[in-house]
Amino acid sequence: MKASVFSVSVAHPKPLIPTPPGTWRAYAGMLLRHRRGLSGDERLPIIGRSTGPVKLQPAWLAAYRALIGLPDEPAVLPPLALQVAAAPLHLEILADRQFPFRAMGLVHLSQRVDQSVAVMPGSVLQLEAFTGRCSQGRRGLQFELITEARREGRLVWRGISVVLVRPRKGDSAPADGPVLGTSVLPPSGGAWSSLGRLTAPEDTGRRYARIAGDWNPIHQRAWLARRFGFDRAIVHGTWTLARAMAAAGWPQHEAYSLHANFRKPVLLPSTLSLWTQQTPSVQALRVTDEDGDTEHLVLRLEPAQLGAF
Repeated sequence: MKASVFSVSVAHPKPLIPTPPGTWRAYAGMLLRHRRGLSGDERLPIIGRSTGPVKLQPAWLAAYRALIGLPDEPAVLPPLALQVAAAPLHLEILADRQFPFRAMGLVHLSQRVDQSVAVMPGSVLQLEAFTGRCSQGRRGLQFELITEARREGRLVWRGISVVLVRPRKGDSAPADGPVLGTSVLPPSGGAWSSLGRLTAPEDTGRRYARIAGDWNPIHQRAWLARRFGFDRAIVHGTWTLARAMAAAGWPQHEAYSLHANFRKPVLLPSTLSLWTQQTPSVQALRVTDEDGDTEHLVLRLEPAQLGAF
């Protein structure tokens, strides 16, 4: 797959591969290009990339499912498979000359996924990713990175990542703007039930990078992560989210809406505890440290109306 600003129609769908040739050029752009930030009332430009008709390689999908702990024979795509598969598009956006922020300082704050119909593993899809709203928050600027999948021209899946741009030394703190993302609340005020424990081995970030093509140094090894202020390498938030949902056996609906907030990074290696609350219509999950004292992730899942887009 070669990402471009405009989709190119092809006679036959191309297999979607995890690290297309343009990925390494994108990394070079992210690392070497000067980023000036935004000033005053300046808006984040809309920057997008898209594909022609593509479908996931079976071997790639099998490797992804194994990494997040799902069975070998998928009936439908996992909720975040398309988010991960679109990583080359995201990388090219971050490397674009118009993108004003340094990619290596970005922090994934929240993730929303909306799916209107079941998406099968062999589906022919067109993927598009683009920047969305940008707002000043308490911790720094936040912006949306939106990913959409269409089947035969119809929108079937959408992911919205809210990303934090950590302030640079000496930056002023302007007034707060509109809140991006959703604050995830459990469905009731009751106690959380334990669903058991998960392990995140030390090499999880490197295994994930081979699948997603995301070689951010904070996810690779401790000595690299220390250069960015972490004691050890940290795992991708999208791995933690996907792994927790796989362990819970969620989602169980063809159409659903998922909201997740990432609280604290998961250091590698780690043992994690999984907790749940459920009502007839809403399910919630928490991922904490082994003792349940530090919350890493909280998510809320609810069914949506079929064909909701």
